[in-house]
Amino acid sequence: MASNPDIPCGPCAYERNTNVAMKWCSHCEEGFCTDCEKSHRSLKLTRDHKMIAIEDYLKIQDVSFDLTCKTHGKNLDLFCKYHGVAICAVCVPSAHKTCQADDIISIDDAAENAKSSAALTELEVTISRTLEHVRSCIKNRLSASMKIDTDDQMIKETITETRMKLNKQLDALEEKLLLELKLKHEKYKAKHSKFLKKLEQTEKEFEKIEEQIQQMKLFASDLQVFLGTCQMDKSTMEKIALLEAEIGKERNYAIEMKLNSVVSSLMNDVKQFGEIHITETNADLQFKDPMISQAQIKVREAMRNIDGINLQLKLEFDIQGNITGCLIISDGRMFVARFWETGELMEYDEIGNYVRTVQTPSNPYDLTEIDTDRIAVTYPKVSRIEILNIKENTVESKIECKGRCYGISQHSGKIFTIVKEVGILMIDLNGTILETFNIDISSVFYITATEDKFYYTVPRLHRVKCCNFEGKEIRVFENRSLKYPGGITVDSNQNVYVSGGRSHNIILIQQDEKQSKVVLSKLSTPEAICYNKTNNLILLSYTIKSISFIPNRSRVALYQVLSEHILKN
Repeated sequence: MASNPDIPCGPCAYERNTNVAMKWCSHCEEGFCTDCEKSHRSLKLTRDHKMIAIEDYLKIQDVSFDLTCKTHGKNLDLFCKYHGVAICAVCVPSAHKTCQADDIISIDDAAENAKSSAALTELEVTISRTLEHVRSCIKNRLSASMKIDTDDQMIKETITETRMKLNKQLDALEEKLLLELKLKHEKYKAKHSKFLKKLEQTEKEFEKIEEQIQQMKLFASDLQVFLGTCQMDKSTMEKIALLEAEIGKERNYAIEMKLNSVVSSLMNDVKQFGEIHITETNADLQFKDPMISQAQIKVREAMRNIDGINLQLKLEFDIQGNITGCLIISDGRMFVARFWETGELMEYDEIGNYVRTVQTPSNPYDLTEIDTDRIAVTYPKVSRIEILNIKENTVESKIECKGRCYGISQHSGKIFTIVKEVGILMIDLNGTILETFNIDISSVFYITATEDKFYYTVPRLHRVKCCNFEGKEIRVFENRSLKYPGGITVDSNQNVYVSGGRSHNIILIQQDEKQSKVVLSKLSTPEAICYNKTNNLILLSYTIKSISFIPNRSRVALYQVLSEHILKN
């Protein structure tokens, strides 16, 4: 009893006694001590009430569910099947007066076998999948956080290493300059010293002559003085002339230093050791609504066999000129590429209204979705692929190809593209070429990729070819119903949709190629086609031929992909 002090016995508390509950009545929503439990079970009205151990009740004490109506305060005794809600008796004539009589059943009937119900199972699956997504996101964010720490440490090491290299370089330059200073200082100081010695020697010579003259005046005869004066005058004049010549050649030297402009700029103009830039990209967290995921699983199960698959037109609109590529992304926005005429990439909203023309460096040919914020576009004339951020209206990266790139498809971070004179390239999102498949693509313009293989159309041979990621051809599809295949796309089950340019139709090929069927016919000249796996939508374009002096128009059509199995259920 001491283990459950917070749950008192309800009837005892009413009598102002303090006994601890040992059982809990789920119907009455109160606790009962051992004696009161026996009384509760003995009464006819309450003997069928479910009693559980108080320890079990404590396990569900924090689970929130209402047993009374929030509007009327009455017990939720009924259930409306039409609205799918629990109601009280007062709710029936007010909020549910238009519901059929057989829609209102007792709450006990509705709750029968609730523990094994499909609703509870779906809720458990939803929670389980949500937890998986959350844990995946946690793991992703922890990894991202660790990446930031790694970046921080790498930058610190780069700064330290750069500083050490600068110090080492400056030390070497200083040593070289000091050596040069020393050599020049010694050289020109030696010149001064040499001339100084000559002057000192001359000084001694003239001092000696001066002394000789004084001695001669004191002790020599007039004849001796006369002859000595003449001789000394001549030698003195010669020495003075020689001294004047040497003094005239003497130079003064000043040592100066001119600081290297780069070093001067480093001290005066360089304000920062470097700059710290933050590159912000989409986190690519794959968190999906579990209920949508379950619904999609059911749709995919129904669509594995193509017999019951049909296309239902949702909308269509016309555009001047010929369309070479089209794309519908997960939020419903549509993009179309016009390579041949004005070379434009245009955006339309989910109901077909023109939004804008995206600025491009050249004529775009084809495009593919990376995620809801990014698309990849091919530009054959400049042999380049660009990854565009359509949310920020920026070019995130440029991938230079070795030839003209046409069709493009992306799956799981790998880009596949047709490059003339090269083959089919498999590239990662950083632009690194992972594989080059040497395949004859002389008349190939469109490609689509799945988890482990890629498909491309060969119009001149009226064929669809399938290869694995080693470039090995594993399947070839040809059928008299398909003439001059062009655009190609694939659904979640790897069923392939192909536009027949001269058979004027759309062919659906089952993923095992055991079956194929025409899902659309009597189209003028279908070309580009795109399947959106999130919403099971197909966007396609076909040319509407005009009379000779009027430019061609293209019709863009959006179809919902339906399965008869799903419709029946």
